[in-house]
Amino acid sequence: MKTNKALKVLTTSALLASVAAPFGAGVVSANSTNLVDKRVQVGSNSEINGTSHLIVKEDDTKFGVSTGDTFRVELPAGTEWKFSDSEFYVDGSGNVYSSESSASPDTKAKVNVISSRTIEVRPLGNGFKSGDPDSKNAINIPLHVKVNGASGELKLKIDSMNSTVTSGEYVFATVNTGNTRAVVDTVRYIGKNGIGGQIRIDENFAGAISAGTHSLKLKLPSNFEWDDMSSGEIKFGGSFFGNAKVDGAIIGNGDNTLTIPVKISQSTSGATPGYIYITPKIKAKSDAAKGTDVTVNISGGDFSDADLTVAKYGDYDANIKVEKVEELVAGKFDEYTKTAKITIEESVPGSFYKDRDIDVKFPSWVKVVEVSDWSTSGVKANKPKNIDGTDDEFSIKIDEPTTKENTTPGKIEFKVRLSIDANKTGDIEATVSGGGIKEQKAVVAKAIAPAAVSVEGDTSKLKIGAQDQEGPTFYITEAKKGVFEKNVEGPSGNGEIIVRLASGVKFSKVPKVEVVEGDGTIDTSNVRRIENDNALAIPIKGESTSKPMKLKVSDVRLTLDRTVPEGDIEAKIGGSAVVENYVKDSKGWVGTGLYTGTDNKNPGTFNTQHAVTFKIGSTITPAPSDTTAKNIVFKLNSKTYTVDGKEIEMDAAPLVGWDRAYLPVRFAANALNVSDDQIIWDDKTSTFTIFKGDRVISGKVGDKFLTINGVKTPMDVPVWRNKEKTNNRVMVPIRYLANALNAEINWNKETSEITIQVK
Repeated sequence: MKTNKALKVLTTSALLASVAAPFGAGVVSANSTNLVDKRVQVGSNSEINGTSHLIVKEDDTKFGVSTGDTFRVELPAGTEWKFSDSEFYVDGSGNVYSSESSASPDTKAKVNVISSRTIEVRPLGNGFKSGDPDSKNAINIPLHVKVNGASGELKLKIDSMNSTVTSGEYVFATVNTGNTRAVVDTVRYIGKNGIGGQIRIDENFAGAISAGTHSLKLKLPSNFEWDDMSSGEIKFGGSFFGNAKVDGAIIGNGDNTLTIPVKISQSTSGATPGYIYITPKIKAKSDAAKGTDVTVNISGGDFSDADLTVAKYGDYDANIKVEKVEELVAGKFDEYTKTAKITIEESVPGSFYKDRDIDVKFPSWVKVVEVSDWSTSGVKANKPKNIDGTDDEFSIKIDEPTTKENTTPGKIEFKVRLSIDANKTGDIEATVSGGGIKEQKAVVAKAIAPAAVSVEGDTSKLKIGAQDQEGPTFYITEAKKGVFEKNVEGPSGNGEIIVRLASGVKFSKVPKVEVVEGDGTIDTSNVRRIENDNALAIPIKGESTSKPMKLKVSDVRLTLDRTVPEGDIEAKIGGSAVVENYVKDSKGWVGTGLYTGTDNKNPGTFNTQHAVTFKIGSTITPAPSDTTAKNIVFKLNSKTYTVDGKEIEMDAAPLVGWDRAYLPVRFAANALNVSDDQIIWDDKTSTFTIFKGDRVISGKVGDKFLTINGVKTPMDVPVWRNKEKTNNRVMVPIRYLANALNAEINWNKETSEITIQVK
């Protein structure tokens, strides 16, 4: 007969052994292909009864029949030959004969049992011709072997002795411990009920399970139970097919234990091993914990004890997780605002419902600008469409869900580009719900401010109503390189950092601004005061590329009017370079280029103008004036005046204009117990302001009124300033100023003296 070609393939190790280390002496050459046609599974105390064969096939050189060439076959320790005769004959077909005359004349060979583990074989046939079929070119010896405690792989050894047969070792059996072994095809996921992976119980060797009825026990953990198991969930294969059955009712010994009566009609010794297939139907009890492995214990009868994990239990639900909690920069639109990969995965296959939406919602101070890097596994769900940056949530529609029969839960993966309100920081938590799953929450990113501000030393103590006071040196550092942008995505155009002071506080001059760290640059020539000196604009000239930019703002001079309340004075950092997503009166939303709609929306914008607030100083109540004068005397055209008899010099003399006596504002106010730090002059508007007690008096050059606590008080002549006549000093009709400061005035025409009595 032709031997199956697949069976002729030698393992690499066997081939190397036969070539590199042949057994025996006097070998002319190695000219046979040796193989065992079937590797059988056996027990440690069992028999192989001719179900497999050792085949020795002649290759290029004929067996030395005429010279009586002989080769030896040896068994490993723990085994022995179990032939019925000590001397017999075989042929190429594997038949055994008691006499030489009965054997085929072409391929017969004589076998001598030398010892319990050794036989010698001598070819006798007159065939073995080149080109003849395998049956005429092979010696075929059926293997009858008794296993006596051997373990693992069993190898027989061919020693060529004086023949041309190839020496080598060949596996003919594997010894398994126990009668059976149990495996599961796959670990399935189940919910409150479901089907676990199929259990297969194999005989370790044919005949391991004896004939008769055996009680096969299957036991679940105590918090699970069997769900309507019947004989339909049990099938037989191998030599058990048609030879075994469930013989009677399946008995439940408590909810978690089954006893199955398995009847084997006859022993399968010498044949193919038998197999039992069981489909486990399982229910979870109320105390079952999610994520639990469901293990089945197998025992009873001739079956070997085994524990198999057949399922993982979880409620029909989903879990949300994020690959990494990225730091996203508030107020920005670019690469600093994309999350890492977010995964929504079923706890159990079948958790997602067909044609239902899964909603993904973020905090109200976060807007979804784009969903990208979309992928699905085991479930069909379309990438969300029509995302226009006007919402803090989006929905995912499930087109084709997984089913309970799936072995792998479905999952959806994506990244989200967000726009974050500029002054918000902290964890960004996504809430996932709908689509058949319970609400899940997970922190998917962390919002950080685009900049940080630090003040050098203690913050300044600033007097209310005082001009040109020394402010602190402070530093502005971007959160990451490139955050301060020259060209921004939003509607603001070129990027500028804006430092905005509290109401009533102004920059007395433009501070010095310089880059002290990072490779970014600013346009120092265009650093300027804006918004009536209440804010400072710092244009970005070049963005940082290797290290975050750090700006130093020094030589800060501040002026505070009387409207500034006592307490801490705050300043804020904003501007288009820092906050891209600001739009005044925003409905919640900028053109990021991702929105292609035609309606008038501003996707992703907020009406938050500033990102960072910091303390630049604190106010102190001005010290009361040291002056407590009661009697003040001015004289027309004289640059000296007296306060309670003490003479004081001025740089401008009182004079008459429009038939009214005018006094220099500052000296008149000083004489009336108002210190210099309570007098403010605004050169741009030509306006003076005097603070005294609960009164605020202001006047503007050219106006014929004074404003007292916000109320206009008419005069019949204007506030006067003239380079030549008043020495560029601001003059005011003294009668009106004295009345405003709650003082009495007397005019002595004979001496040209003006006497002021302070009340």
